[in-house]
Amino acid sequence: MLPDLKTLLVVNPHAGKGRGRRIFPAVRGLLEPAIPGLETRVSEYAGHAVEIGQEAAQGGVERIITIGGDGTPFEVINGLYAAGRPQRPVELGMIPAGTGNSFLRDFSILSWRDAVDGILVGRRRRVDLVEIACEMNGKPVQRYFLNILGVGLIADILQLTNEKLKGFGRFSYSLAVLLRLARGMRNRLQLDIDGETLEIADSALVISNSKFTGGGMKIAPMADSADGKADLVIFQEVSRRDILGIFSRVFKGTHVAHPRVKTRRVAAVTIDGDPRQLLMADGELLGHTPLRLRVLPGELEILA
Repeated sequence: MLPDLKTLLVVNPHAGKGRGRRIFPAVRGLLEPAIPGLETRVSEYAGHAVEIGQEAAQGGVERIITIGGDGTPFEVINGLYAAGRPQRPVELGMIPAGTGNSFLRDFSILSWRDAVDGILVGRRRRVDLVEIACEMNGKPVQRYFLNILGVGLIADILQLTNEKLKGFGRFSYSLAVLLRLARGMRNRLQLDIDGETLEIADSALVISNSKFTGGGMKIAPMADSADGKADLVIFQEVSRRDILGIFSRVFKGTHVAHPRVKTRRVAAVTIDGDPRQLLMADGELLGHTPLRLRVLPGELEILA
């Protein structure tokens, strides 16, 4: 059973090419009888859910349920934590309506009905939250993510998709991969991993709190969102041919056996790059290195 908490439903109507808008009436019809006084806010533009999260933290909201993709809870969480840790804990429910819905896949929640069922029975899980500090437009910023951080290549692919290739529909991401690979990898990265220094070249990085990204890509197959660690996946000194071979195996998670792929489990890491590397968290472009990251163990309680 759900305890009687002040609850806000945040809807992204644009998620999944309008799927958020389409499922909203059915979701509301199931939630309202179980949650007296349920309030609803609609996210109308990029960054609006951050503002909604800030207002929720100030207004004493105790439970937030989102309808959207991975980016909607990302924005809500960053609104909740905009002024530091919320004074009172806020539990989070997520109803998948986006393209990827990667985080919930760790719990075998693949549909909005599965998610609603878990929320209604009050199934709870403690999960880690990851705090990052980086540079955006030349200024230091602090952000939080639940799912994945991409450093370099993966962030570049997302930027290319968003800025130039969205008109190609479901082929846009694959086309962006090919176009980005044509540029090759030219960088030098310095990492400080829990006090140990590592220098690598021509590499890309993923730091995962959970197993999946991009929907079905099992980018960090050993990740556990409740173990107090993030999984660092390093694509080290990779050629174009290496990357194509690696990505062909990423949906099954067997890419981690590739000789150019290294994995580490980290509680904290700092990363600097030459040139500066673009960053992406939970499908949202953030800024650039230098990056400082730390895991906040068991920080969030989610309904899933």
